[in-house]
Amino acid sequence: MTTPYRSEIRLPLDDPAAQRDVIALGYRREGIARGAGPDRQDMTVWARLADDPEGPAPRVLPDLPGGELTDGVIRVRPLRPEDLEGWYQLRSLPEVVATSVPPEAPPRAEVERLFAYAEGRWLAGEVAAMSIVDARSGSFAGQIALYYFQPHHREGMLGYGVLPAFRGRGYARRAVELVTRWALNDVRLQRVVAGTAADNIASQRTLQRAGFEVEARQIGMLPAPGGGRVDSVLYVRRRL
Repeated sequence: MTTPYRSEIRLPLDDPAAQRDVIALGYRREGIARGAGPDRQDMTVWARLADDPEGPAPRVLPDLPGGELTDGVIRVRPLRPEDLEGWYQLRSLPEVVATSVPPEAPPRAEVERLFAYAEGRWLAGEVAAMSIVDARSGSFAGQIALYYFQPHHREGMLGYGVLPAFRGRGYARRAVELVTRWALNDVRLQRVVAGTAADNIASQRTLQRAGFEVEARQIGMLPAPGGGRVDSVLYVRRRL
């Protein structure tokens, strides 16, 4: 009897526990099968070849050490269901919408999908979406995400935001420092970049204080609210 060369498993996008199980068995994610599940649900496709090495499949974005990053003032950890209201509130603020891509407040259903798929996207090596939490009170203070979008260059991109009640305390800078250190040391990225609108001086100061340096001005990079384009300033930190 001939042993099959390829074994394939399809799993729901919102079932990270099952995805962790197949990663432990050496399966690697290959992509999305659109409408392939019950009720035309999209499914993640995982496969293992007969000559793949034994043991768990490698992960591009590992779990946070101990489940979170902290400096004693803030904690940065993966999204939890109780963070959804704060996250939705933050992303709906006019000043946050103005600097988002696209510059639109997300529908609530979209935010709910983001939370449902967040761990699966982390396991797939696409994006590590995290909450910024006040270490003393445990309150949701903001969000930060590392997008791994340049695998051949070992480069990731940061996006972040803090609720008004927690601004002016250095929380954004602290979160950027914690996540950047994890990205360079644990994920072993060569570069972490972040872009800000040219007139977003507060975000630029956050990046400068976190050790980032200006690399370029990107002409017409970002869509502007109401139409048109605005320039972006690109910042970078490198693993030396």
